Parts: sequence; C-alpha cells; structure tokens
Amino acid sequence: MSLFGKLFGGKKKDQDTSVKGSEPVTSVEEALWQKVYDARSRLFEQHFGPLPNDILKMMDLSGVWPGGGLYVIPTKIGGEPSFIYTTFGLTNPDMPTGLEMVDAQHTSGDSNGSHTVGFAGTLRQKAKVRPGTERPGYGYELIVLAKENADWPLWLLQWATKAEMVKDADLLSIVKQHQGMTVEQIGIGEGKYVNLLISKAQAPFPDHLDLPNGKMELLVATVITEDEMRWSMTNGRNNLLGELKTAGVGQVSVLDRSSVVRIEEPDFAQVASLEQAKALEAKGQLTKLLMFPAEFGGEDVAMNVLYVPHRTVRQRTAHIQTLLAWVKEGAVNSLDVRPEYKNTSFVPSRIHMNASHSESGGQRTLTLDVW
Repeated sequence: MSLFGKLFGGKKKDQDTSVKGSEPVTSVEEALWQKVYDARSRLFEQHFGPLPNDILKMMDLSGVWPGGGLYVIPTKIGGEPSFIYTTFGLTNPDMPTGLEMVDAQHTSGDSNGSHTVGFAGTLRQKAKVRPGTERPGYGYELIVLAKENADWPLWLLQWATKAEMVKDADLLSIVKQHQGMTVEQIGIGEGKYVNLLISKAQAPFPDHLDLPNGKMELLVATVITEDEMRWSMTNGRNNLLGELKTAGVGQVSVLDRSSVVRIEEPDFAQVASLEQAKALEAKGQLTKLLMFPAEFGGEDVAMNVLYVPHRTVRQRTAHIQTLLAWVKEGAVNSLDVRPEYKNTSFVPSRIHMNASHSESGGQRTLTLDVW
C-alpha cells in the first residue's frame, strides 16, 4: 500500500526533522518522549500482545508524526484468532503536532538494482496550532478489531489520524459528548466505503491506560451497517453499542455482515408526490440524490433530483467509482442516467447508468435496484 511504509524495529523515535523556526528539542523533552513510548509499549504488550518488529509509517505524515505509526497485532478475541489494528503515537508528548506537510507527492527511483518508492514534501509550521491540554497528546489511541489480516482497517486508522493531525477533529471530545460518534462513507480502497461507530473500548479491553504524561483513552472504531447508522441517529450511539454487544458482534468489525437492528421502510409504492417524498426526507427515511452525478457535471436543480433510501447512496457511490475508472482507462466518454418507476410511485425502483464511447461504440451499463 503506497501510503504506508514499514520501519523495521520501530521502537525508537524517527530521526529528527528540522523545520525553520521550530524550537530545539531538549534532552528533558527527549527523555519524557522515550519514557512515554516505552510505557505505552509495555501496556500494549500487557493488554494486546507482543508488538511486531515492524511499525507501519504513514508516508504522507513523515516529519509531522515523528515516532508515530500503526501496528497490526495478532491476538485472540473470544478465543478466535483475530487482529488488533492500532495507532501508536497519538499520545506522544510532542502531540498535537504544530507542523503540516505541503506539496506532498510520491517519489520513486532505482538504486543498486532496487526500485524504491517514497513520499516527499515540505514541512512548515501550521498557521493555527492546536493548543495543548492536560491530555497526553491527542488524548487517545484508536483501535480497529478484526478477524482478518487485511489492508482495509489501516485505511480507517489513516482517515482518523489525518482527521486529527490535519483537520484538528478532536474525535475524543465528540465521543465523550455524544457517548460515541458515527461517521459515514469512509473509503477503504478499491472504491469501497464503510460506516463507523467510534466509542470507548469495552471489556475485555481497558477503556484507558495511564502514561507518564497523562491518561490515555482507548477508542474503538467499529464498522456498522446502513440500518445501524440510521437507527443510532434516533436511538443513540451508546444504545447501538449495546445492541451490538447483545448480538455478539461487540466492537469487532466484519465487512458485509447482517444488521443487528432493523428499520422499517415505508411503502415506497404509496409515495406518489414530491411533498410526500420531502416529508419522508425530513423523517430520515429518504434522502436527496442527484440523478446525473455531480462528479460528471450534474447540477443540484429540481429536474436532476431524485429521492431514494439512504442505502442507495452508498451503492451509487461504488458505481461512480467504477465509472470514473472506465473513463480513466478510455473505455467510455458519455453517460446517460435513466430512472425506472413502478406505477405512480415518486421513488424510482431502479436507476440505470448507461455509459458509452462515442468513437468505439462500446457500451456498459450499471443498474441500481432501489426497491
């Protein structure tokens, strides 16, 4: 995965990257940094298992997150072989970061018969530096629990880390204020997206650990279904976590699993007008969708608006990624979108996305089954 690189024996801080105007690191600060790093390593090994020799570095945060990275730790959950994917360094004493990388780009080259791939950019001071608090760094480390050794959990950790370091999202405060938080449509590569519930870690894992620089909270990001996402909006994130625990899912992420809750959908055949569709939108049972996608120039005007169930949006997002790939490879250069309706319903039953090429005559069709 090009955004990540392995650093062998990642138990030491990266070589310091100097930035014009930055304050020099003192020996006292270095000593505290190493003390925190060592303490967190011991605690992780105590509760999660031995840390691997390799720490995965986010190459586009090189210098912004010195000594930080991601670990994939083999473990057992409920007696079954599983994996803990975790950030390691959001609680470092030199966090929150005061740096940002600009003009970042991939690099590659050949040396001594070997091909190397890297990431290069310019480090500079942030215009607005997030003020420090009593928390250790950002105050937490984030975990994804899964039963498979795969790349997609790393994409989730990458998203969260960038949300903190680049956008100062303060996920911990949101989780505390709302007893959890939900996030829609996080990309996990190959045109796939998932919804997340982020909450404090539950047994058998501790919800916090004590570091030399303060209390480190442990948060877990769990993949949830579309129905679970919508259910949590009216019933609460904490109650959704309770439903997941009752169903035996807990905080373990499993792609494409069945929902543990069910939302009764209205009878779309009875939605016969724009007014009825907007009323269901207000209740969260329908959502507005641009018939001709904005990615291809579609405008938010009345004649280009459809009302569909929320699940259709995620399915259509995947189709758009496929269309973009076809355009990139030169297979298509034209798109025609046509909704199909049943009887007098205002909600389309199917949406046909017909792509073609004006010169080769090639045609490809993607169809969304709405209801």
